[in-house]
Amino acid sequence: MVIEVFGDDITKEDVKDLIPRVGARGIVKKDDLYLMVYFEKDGFYTLPGGGVEINESLEAAVIREVKEETGYICQIMKKGVVLKEYFIDSVWHNHYYLLEVVDQTEVALTKEEKDMGLVPVWKTLEEVLDILSSSDSDHQDAEAIHNREFLGFTHSL
Repeated sequence: MVIEVFGDDITKEDVKDLIPRVGARGIVKKDDLYLMVYFEKDGFYTLPGGGVEINESLEAAVIREVKEETGYICQIMKKGVVLKEYFIDSVWHNHYYLLEVVDQTEVALTKEEKDMGLVPVWKTLEEVLDILSSSDSDHQDAEAIHNREFLGFTHSL
């Protein structure tokens, strides 16, 4: 399934010349908990994941990103939704995957992620839905990020 979200009352035609940024995001469940990433500096949450590198598959990207951000080594159970977001200054295509933990290693955060205070946390389903349906952060993009993750999460389960 593909979900398209348009910000700022724009159309695809308004951003037809922008190259989409492609990402892969993981929905990791262990027992009755879901893995999220909390950004302490700005006070918002995401699902683990990030950008797909040149010549990297979506599947390899989600496995790599989850491992780097959380230290969990996962395998893909199934592909979830694709969420395409269109903003006046950017276009994002995020691919969601349901994953299961197979092992654990050290977290390998980038300097930027360390500076943002990225922390992996486990949350119940109710907590995930509550967090992603609100936007208590002062970060300018927190509401859009939480909306994206809410749609990706709920439509991939």
